[in-house]
Amino acid sequence: MRYIFLTVFLLTSACAMGGPGFRGVEAIKTEYGGSKFTLRIRDNLVEATRTNPEMLPRFETVARKAGIAAQIQTGCRAAWVEGDPTMMLIGLSCNGETPPKKPKRRHMLYCDIDALQGRDGVYSGSLECGKF
Repeated sequence: MRYIFLTVFLLTSACAMGGPGFRGVEAIKTEYGGSKFTLRIRDNLVEATRTNPEMLPRFETVARKAGIAAQIQTGCRAAWVEGDPTMMLIGLSCNGETPPKKPKRRHMLYCDIDALQGRDGVYSGSLECGKF
């Protein structure tokens, strides 16, 4: 039983760590537009992790909020935002400098659930996907 508790504890504590390149960077908790974020700032890059639950968030909406939160915390302009609705990487342009290049990424399939309906614990809806 104690091994199950230890496993659950270790898995949930890993959620608060920074991603690759951001481990050990001080976490700044902030909120904008009803979304809560943990920001980690390294040079002209920001790792933004959304920490509040939201029902079917759209990437564009969450990315805009994360970009504005990063701008407020750093005083720099958010030039681009990459990632997904949970964790984003934001490139900053400070003092008119050119922002860092976007990281290379694999082609991904991004899907949104539309018209979700449920009754008696059974849900149905339509899925809209696009390749990025």
